Amino acid sequence: MNRQIAIDSIVSALQTRFETARAAAQQAREAAINEESVAENKYDTFGLESSYLAHGQSQRVIECENDWLQFSRHVPIQFSETGKVCLWSLIRLVPVSSALPLRYFFISNIAGGLSLAHLGETLVLVSPETPVGKMLLGQEEGECISLTLAGQTTEFEIDSIQ
Repeated sequence: MNRQIAIDSIVSALQTRFETARAAAQQAREAAINEESVAENKYDTFGLESSYLAHGQSQRVIECENDWLQFSRHVPIQFSETGKVCLWSLIRLVPVSSALPLRYFFISNIAGGLSLAHLGETLVLVSPETPVGKMLLGQEEGECISLTLAGQTTEFEIDSIQ
């Protein structure tokens, strides 16, 4: 996986996430203003709960849209040529002594935790503030790091940084 393919896949996934959130917010809004949501007595809270859900979904739409727009505007212009892992780096990790698959991480301060699949490979966006992000930042190709995945610690070699 090269860096441009990763960026395009991330932008596409963020756009899809925004569109899904927008559709969910519209459904929640329609449920909140539906005539069946009007309280029948003082103990009926369905309408109130629907309005809270609609508000929360609207906030999520704003967050998803901001992630999508910020990522698509800022990623390609920032990258270090020093050969060290930095913000906006795509890192490929190869397990040193196990049959685990390759791991791809993209260091991003936007949408950390997003995981997506592309041609059978998984790419995970990692925030610089997370333990994995802190461990990767400043590393160089050929260096080894230990990651704990599903309760098992595995050593990986940094195979490439783009």
